[in-house]
Amino acid sequence: MKKKILVTVLVVFLVFYVLYVGIPIIRFESEERVIEMKALDEEYSREVEILLPAVEEGGKGIMAWLKVDIREGEGKTLLEINEISFLRNTQESIRISKSVAEDVTDVDASNYDITYSVNANASTIEGPSAGPAMSVATSVALLNRTINQSVIITGYLQEDGTISRVSGILSKAEAAKENDVKLFLVPMGQSIQTKTETKKTCENIGLTTYCETETISEEVDVQEEVGIDVIEVGSISEALKYFIVG
Repeated sequence: MKKKILVTVLVVFLVFYVLYVGIPIIRFESEERVIEMKALDEEYSREVEILLPAVEEGGKGIMAWLKVDIREGEGKTLLEINEISFLRNTQESIRISKSVAEDVTDVDASNYDITYSVNANASTIEGPSAGPAMSVATSVALLNRTINQSVIITGYLQEDGTISRVSGILSKAEAAKENDVKLFLVPMGQSIQTKTETKKTCENIGLTTYCETETISEEVDVQEEVGIDVIEVGSISEALKYFIVG
């Protein structure tokens, strides 16, 4: 009799344990696995878009969209430019941008495939000034952070991550203003630009009109001239703090 009672108690205890303890534990472990799998999926798929200031043929400033897509892979680097004649030495700019981003973030990109896509309302973009924007976007993607799209940057990116001078600052600033950009990061010493205007004066002498063309140059502050905030930066590591949100 006592044996039957003991067996019955054990059975009841086991049923109670499975129903009220075992199943929640199994569920909890399953939920943990699902959360972990979702985290892994997110870790290997990152996409960042940044506005890219550029100059098209004729010297007019334009804004293009640069997208950096990072996925788990074999360290490949791809470029999609939508039939735009884009930049001289584009491949070299991408190589340097990726290398600098790895140094700044301390992240090895050899296990990722990175695709750079450029979309612009222009057939030709001139100048080697996309390097800093490419490196910033790559850095933000590698860090899995959010980018501030109201900030843009231009300059010539060096192997050590420093940013050198480029042309077309005023034209790019004007395009940025038209696209509601709040902050324009430029290389050191380039917040002041030389503005050149051509003035034509004519004089009638008898039946003949004589005209003279004069070129006038003046130093202007880009921020005051265009009406957009301008800050000088010397490197990618210095520029990143203006782009990373939070």
